[in-house]
Amino acid sequence: MKDRKALIFDVDGVLVDTSRSFPNVVLAAIQWWSKYKLGLSIDCRPFGEEHYKITKNHPSFNDDYDIAWAFISFLSSRKAKKLSENRITPAEWSRILSSCKEDNPIPWVYSTFKSAPEREKVRRLCEEIYFGKDALQNINGRSPQNIFARGLWHLESPNITTHWSQFDLPVGIYTGRSRFELKLALEILGWSDLPEEHYVTSDMGITKPSPEGFYILSKTLKFDSIYYFGDTKSDLEAFKAYGKGTFFAIGNYLEGYPNSFENLKEALAFLFARKLACPK
Repeated sequence: MKDRKALIFDVDGVLVDTSRSFPNVVLAAIQWWSKYKLGLSIDCRPFGEEHYKITKNHPSFNDDYDIAWAFISFLSSRKAKKLSENRITPAEWSRILSSCKEDNPIPWVYSTFKSAPEREKVRRLCEEIYFGKDALQNINGRSPQNIFARGLWHLESPNITTHWSQFDLPVGIYTGRSRFELKLALEILGWSDLPEEHYVTSDMGITKPSPEGFYILSKTLKFDSIYYFGDTKSDLEAFKAYGKGTFFAIGNYLEGYPNSFENLKEALAFLFARKLACPK
């Protein structure tokens, strides 16, 4: 029997360039919480690009809002008056994260940092920073409580210009985004017409590194194996657990992975050149 394949995409860093949005959401949330909730003097940048990269490479932290929550929980557990007194190196942060062995980081954060704030409160703050006032009300259906600036999602851009319907294979998305966040990404891509049965989002209760998202998509898109495009350790672990098809590592988070490409366009060009998948 013919092996029916599909193209399955992660969103952040793959379909959409989020290099100026989510890392800055994490930093802004950390600094806001440090100032207004912990009463710390903001005299340094405590969480940098390398801290972010290390956390994204941990399979438990596919969700950027949980990255902010974990670091805020760390800061909450320390006694200090200035952020600089809580500064830790990326290597030190990596050692702290190494004790997290669960796919779900929530129990680990609460048990490791006894003064961890309520997770949902940090997540709501991150949403306000990411969506901004207008998108938060129009798409997410709620009003901001703390942040009224323009949402950082405006800093995102598409990584490809091909419409999903132009591929000759079924197209699906398995993402750590909520459906509200995904709506913004699809708007950026010009994919707002992608049917709901073509994607799996975190608010369905399914998150990577679980392979469950692939099984759900296989029932609706009718495929036997996949070409999966991801950029983090949780993407790779989810694919390994699924085990049917080929994984394409996009960007620089999975350094050393043999099937790596600088960007999505290069990965798709590789498939097109071998006539494994082509635009219609």
